[in-house]
Amino acid sequence: MIINNVNSSNYYSNVASTRYTNAAGYVRGVQKNDAFTPSQEAQNFSDMLNKLKNTSEIRQDKVDKLQEKISSGQYFVSAQDIAASLLINRF
Repeated sequence: MIINNVNSSNYYSNVASTRYTNAAGYVRGVQKNDAFTPSQEAQNFSDMLNKLKNTSEIRQDKVDKLQEKISSGQYFVSAQDIAASLLINRF
């Protein structure tokens, strides 16, 4: 069979553009309906993480107690404790 006057590149480009246009419309329609709902465990974790971010890293009550001991001369650290700490941190 011989077929004349058919521009094959035009035919296939029209078919491909129609197919992909329809597919894109379908995907867009599905994406509009998608929603993310975190679990209760994830919400609890998020709440705890936000509380930790807002909490100060300095425990002021301990700092005040140590400052009071140092200023009154009641804070002592043995030389052995200092040496052990230096060696542990070094190696």
